[in-house]
Order: sequence, then C-alpha cells, then structure tokens
Amino acid sequence: MKEVLLNFPNQIRDASKASWDVRLPPKFKPSNIVCCGMGGSAIGGDLLSNLLKDQIDIPVFVNRDYELPNFVGEKSLVFISSYSGNTEETLSAYQEARSRTQNIVCITSGGKLESSNPKYILKVPSGYQPRAALGWLFVPMIVTLHRLGIIKDPTSDLEESIELFSRLGKEFGNNKSSSYKLARKLMGKMPIIYSDLRFGAVARRWACQLNENAKQFAHFNVFSELNHNEIVGFSGEPKIPCLTVILKDRGYNERIKLRIEITKRIISPYTEIEEVVSRGESLLARFFSLIYMGDWTSYWLATLKGIDPIPVERIERLKKELAKK
Repeated sequence: MKEVLLNFPNQIRDASKASWDVRLPPKFKPSNIVCCGMGGSAIGGDLLSNLLKDQIDIPVFVNRDYELPNFVGEKSLVFISSYSGNTEETLSAYQEARSRTQNIVCITSGGKLESSNPKYILKVPSGYQPRAALGWLFVPMIVTLHRLGIIKDPTSDLEESIELFSRLGKEFGNNKSSSYKLARKLMGKMPIIYSDLRFGAVARRWACQLNENAKQFAHFNVFSELNHNEIVGFSGEPKIPCLTVILKDRGYNERIKLRIEITKRIISPYTEIEEVVSRGESLLARFFSLIYMGDWTSYWLATLKGIDPIPVERIERLKKELAKK
C-alpha cells in the first residue's frame, strides 16, 4: 500500500495519457451525466460531481444501486465504473443502461464488464485494490468530458496535481509527517470527518479509507447540514472517544468559515479537533491534496495498529455469501 501511495502521481499521469486514446461517442451535449459504481469505483463520480458543480449546467448523478433513476435516457451520458468488472450492482445498472442509451463509457480492469464487449471502454491495469486505483477510475472521466466538448482541458490542473503529489509523497511517507502524527492522535478514537458540501466527496473518501485501510469505523458529514442536527448529538450518550477532523479550503463560503469556528467552540468539550488545510492552486489539486493526506493517514493508522491495510476480509466474505444465492 505504501508503494501504491508513493506511486500515485505516476498513476494520474498514466491514466491521463491512456484516456486520450479511448474510443468515445460522437460529441454531444448530454441531458445528464450518470456515474454508476460502488465503493472505491464510485468515489470518482462523487469527485466529478463536486468538481463540476459550478463549471457546467448539466446535472451529474452518482448511482450506487442495482437500478438506474428514471431520468436516464437516450441523451444521457453514463459512466460505468467497476474496477474488477464484476461488481454486482454496477453490472445490473449497466444492463439497464444499455436498453436506454448508446452513450456508455466503461472503466474497468476486466471481468464480466469487459466480457460484455462494451462499445466504449477504457481497460485499466489490474492488480490494485479498487480504492487504490482512484487515479485510473477518476481521470478518464474528466478527460472524456473534455474530449466530448463538455468541460475545459484538465491537463494543466492534472500536471499541477502530479507535481504537488510528488512533493507530498515525500512529506507524508515518513513517520515525522503530519499524516503520521494525525494517525497517532486517532489511535483509540472514532474519526469524525467534516468538510463543506463542495468537499463532501473528499470527506467521504477519508471515512472510507479509514474503514478499509485501518479497519476503523469512521463517520463523515458536511457543513452546514450538520449544524441543523448532528451538532446536538455531541452532548448526548453514550460518550464515545472521538477525534473530529475538519477539512478546510480557502474557497469555502465565508458563512461556512464562520460556522466552522462557532461549531468548534460548541463541540470542543466533547471531542478533540484537528484541522487539515488543502494545498494547491486549482480546485482539482486542492481536492486531491486532502484526499492524499487522508489516504496516508489511514495507512499510518493501520501500521500503528499492526494491521495490513490491503485485505478487506468482510467485503470478500459478503461477496462469497451473495454468490451462493
């Protein structure tokens, strides 16, 4: 896992290069963009939705289900993202999508999805855990959208991100880093991850990486929704040792920034609080700088707990039980 994290800049570079050679549908303006996937294969869709929030006037929907929403039709653009190519829910959604639109782009390393001979497919390298292949699962979508004339060229933002992660990998990859120190503080505590709505996919990624890599229950929520409900729960029972990590970015609405400061004062008697600030210039780099910090934190927490971050036995057990039915 450490090798994969250190190699993340190269993964983004390789994914970007490969994405320019994929056969695509003719240029058109879709009525909506739907990203179908589960787990590590779905988080790229969340990031895409967050990233494009104020860039395009086309809705972006992430579908984590066996079935598609009714609005998916002939003019939809559908991404089918299944790293293994065998994800049960995603394959079901794919079969339904084939009856509604020809504009389907598949991203997979193989499996049943590749065997179905999709018209438009990016074959990504095998051998990763899906959560460790985020570059391969996300970058093709933004390159595809640019090639279809829907968004601006992401090349400069990707190049900035690659350069940034090369530096951050050296920083985070040692036991004197901020990611290691945060992991030490998380020992014996339940992580609570907060961000604003725009960075909600990043907060989700933190929680999921802590789940899978560190085998640690974790929770995430977003401002300002959490101020309308969850904030009250900190004074209740049972009292759970927890550490709240607040992800921050300079682009937050000024009222959100104020809410964060007030919220910290209100919940500080009940939880330790740490803040992690994004780095980089482009929104894409800032997203991924926080994701990279979270990935490293989950890695170091696993190491501190004496856990191999790669296996996910309970997920595999569930799949085996489902396969019997």
